[in-house]
Amino acid sequence: MTANASKMIRLGELAARIPDGAALGLGGVFLHRGPFALVRELVRQNRRNLEIIKPSPGYDLDLLCRSGAVAKVRAGIVAMEGNFGLARWYRKAIERKEAHLEEHA
Repeated sequence: MTANASKMIRLGELAARIPDGAALGLGGVFLHRGPFALVRELVRQNRRNLEIIKPSPGYDLDLLCRSGAVAKVRAGIVAMEGNFGLARWYRKAIERKEAHLEEHA
């Protein structure tokens, strides 16, 4: 890579670099500062069997569970904050054993 080469890539290309079965650490807390555009792109690209690692996921994990992308979750708490209720699709994925939870509370 030359000194002037850009490290920026398109969102679709970034998501394409994340293979099925990857362990993915996501930033942000609940509904704030998460990589939501990347999460939506992973859903669009039909990613599968992801392991999501995040202390306090919310909308991002719920959306990935809704799409069937998640195989394992390592999280402390999963919530949509007080006004929005529980993360419905995450809860269903865990209850149906579609995803495995490793709780770190």
